[in-house]
Amino acid sequence: MSAWIVNRDHIDLLLTAAVQWKLITAEQADSTGRMLWKENLTSVAHRYPNDHDGDRPGPCDFRDNDVDTYQYRPYPGRIDPEVVTMAAASLTYQSREHPGWAASAACEWVTRLRAQAADQTPAYLATYGPVDLGRQQRGDHGWSERIDADGTRSTHCSDGWSVPDRGVLNRAAALRTGAKP
Repeated sequence: MSAWIVNRDHIDLLLTAAVQWKLITAEQADSTGRMLWKENLTSVAHRYPNDHDGDRPGPCDFRDNDVDTYQYRPYPGRIDPEVVTMAAASLTYQSREHPGWAASAACEWVTRLRAQAADQTPAYLATYGPVDLGRQQRGDHGWSERIDADGTRSTHCSDGWSVPDRGVLNRAAALRTGAKP
């Protein structure tokens, strides 16, 4: 397995959803973000014990003490529960490399967020429609289609896995068939 430090935008995205869905208050976002990022750092440091501050896999400008100074910045755009589901799954994957993950407050928090995203998805799809990959700009790989061994097709949010920038939610909204972003 491999793991990396997620970027600040990744944490902001998850916290924005949690604040909008009332899992936490905006006042709790800084401390929650620090907890999540610290758990992610603990995982990567455990996975790669020979890496040190400044050379861990993840954002080029990341330093270990960034987890202690994290400050929440609300994310722009409509919260898309499918993007949140993928971003939460990614954070879980990047953070579970150490033996304390399963019993951590961060694991419990991300599990609650994923459950909330699953609860939000049917109403969101009913209002905004599914993603239409035909609307995605040529060369953009933010969303993709996967075909499983049984031939079942499903659409997945690659943007949610890596959260490349703060435009993730706006791009997702533009691909939805049911309404204008």
